[in-house]
Amino acid sequence: MSQAAPPCPTIGHFDHRFGGVDARPQEHRVRLVTLITLAVMAVEIAAGLLTGSMALLADGVHMGTHALALGLAAAAYVFARRHAHDPRFSLGTGKTGDLAGFASALMLGFTALLMIGHAVERLLNPQSIAYGEALLIAVIGLVVNVVSAVALTGGHEHHGHGHDHDHRHDHHHGHGHDNNLRAALVHVIADALTSVGAIIALATAWAYGWRWLDPAVAMVSAAVILVWAYGLLRDTGRVLLDTEAPQTLRRQVLGSLEADGDSRVEDLHMWSVGSGAVMLVASVVTHGDRQPDDYKAALPEDAGICHPIIEVRHCDACGP
Repeated sequence: MSQAAPPCPTIGHFDHRFGGVDARPQEHRVRLVTLITLAVMAVEIAAGLLTGSMALLADGVHMGTHALALGLAAAAYVFARRHAHDPRFSLGTGKTGDLAGFASALMLGFTALLMIGHAVERLLNPQSIAYGEALLIAVIGLVVNVVSAVALTGGHEHHGHGHDHDHRHDHHHGHGHDNNLRAALVHVIADALTSVGAIIALATAWAYGWRWLDPAVAMVSAAVILVWAYGLLRDTGRVLLDTEAPQTLRRQVLGSLEADGDSRVEDLHMWSVGSGAVMLVASVVTHGDRQPDDYKAALPEDAGICHPIIEVRHCDACGP
């Protein structure tokens, strides 16, 4: 019987840990904000039941919807980390955050539509408002959301929030950004926007008797939130559907692979597999004796390319 060949020392093991699935500060921040939201929700519901305030009770339930979205974001981090080595996920679990962000954006959009429907009803059928109580709740909500936003960003400006930047700029196509954290932040900022609008509208309506102003401002806030939700849906959807990486990154990679002046890339596919992680599959034609490892070594180090697969075809039909 022939003996089995000894293991080749140059052959490594598959690594499925794509997309930054290690425990990171973002995960701890989202978990902290979820706990803050749950605590405020519990206090408001308890206060509403004890005092008989329907406004407090309703805002407590509203906080529950945000706690659900934030909890989804926290769960996505945990799932991605715990299943990072699971071979059933052929390209890792990095997209779990984008899936959670997509679901969160759907929830946000649905909430905004409900806000618009409720505001239209209030415009057609004005109702009396307990201004003092409503203002107190709006101020509490604003404080909680400002604290939550600072906690989520770590005190620094975050580029991934809901503002709908011009998407001709390639840096904002969802490749390399943490859309899970972005979704959590959009929920917090959206609620803060609603609180600011409510404070302005309620104070003005209380002073001048303009009861129509409260639902009108709510409609404007809801429209802005819808735009943010759409932007988040678009960016997470692109990642989930494996759209090509931004053109700036593709041009950078093409330049690296063809830097020797002889090689030509005949096929190139690049797509996101998680936050800061890009897969690359390329076919290169050369007249020389370059090997796949030579092209892999030439790839830009700051591009976030993981597990590149490069096929090299040696052309013998023409001279160098």
